Amino acid sequence: MRYAQINSNGVCFAESFLSEEVDAEDMILLTDDEPSPLGKRYVNGVWEEVEKEEMPQPPSDSEIIMQSISELELQNFEAQQERRVLAQQMVDLELAVLEGGNGNV
Repeated sequence: MRYAQINSNGVCFAESFLSEEVDAEDMILLTDDEPSPLGKRYVNGVWEEVEKEEMPQPPSDSEIIMQSISELELQNFEAQQERRVLAQQMVDLELAVLEGGNGNV
């Protein structure tokens, strides 16, 4: 005996060939000449096509690399900005020391 096993949404996810009759809500008896119902939904005794949800494509390796490069460039730019600020503070401190420490830094 040939059975289709369905999930809680009524969609067939497996076919089984069993030697004895099965009485279970998730097992649907199939005829020998019936086409495979895998991926179809069982509704009121009829198999219906299920609209397949498109899975979002994972980013390609080159997209991941480009994103990483962009992030590194941004971090590098921010680090350069911070170095410029620190360098200016050092110059200001050196000038203050040379002027005898009278300046407010």
